[in-house]
Amino acid sequence: MRFALALIALLLTCVCSADVYKTIDKDGNVVYTDSPKSDKAEKVELRELNTVPPAPTTYSPDYSESAQPELMSYEVRIISPSNNLIIPIGQRDLAIAVSLDQPLQAGHLLVYYMDGDMVEETMMTNILIKEIMRGSHQITVEVMDESGQPLGMSEPVTVNLMRPIIPKPASPKPTPKPTPKPKAN
Repeated sequence: MRFALALIALLLTCVCSADVYKTIDKDGNVVYTDSPKSDKAEKVELRELNTVPPAPTTYSPDYSESAQPELMSYEVRIISPSNNLIIPIGQRDLAIAVSLDQPLQAGHLLVYYMDGDMVEETMMTNILIKEIMRGSHQITVEVMDESGQPLGMSEPVTVNLMRPIIPKPASPKPTPKPTPKPKAN
């Protein structure tokens, strides 16, 4: 094993200290080589190489504002329903439509909320919420990137849903039973 290592070291020393020759080819170009092709090649004495070990470098990212990539943001607006809308008695579903100041980028989603609870995540700017419960509800829509970071949010819109109140039928009042008449003998 030691012999193999010594042989490799000797070969590397020979390769690293090879002679360099200067020749001129038939077109007049100067060529430097370690294996001359003609007798006219002259040996070149090279100066000793000035070697300086490289200075250690450490990477320190620049956290200044100018180095930060500009975060994308969206302007989101609910265009339907309008704020404080009263939904009539016969309507059971709620259609929501939003507008954005720019098209959604790949990986970005619209997240629809009703009363703070997520209703749907989609790339669609129109959705339909079925069978809304009666009462007042607050709708908001948010744009999120693929990592869940918010990129824009709408102003809240309040809708009021009316449902008919059907009174329960009154319980029938008991009618007194006629008292039997006494029999005459």
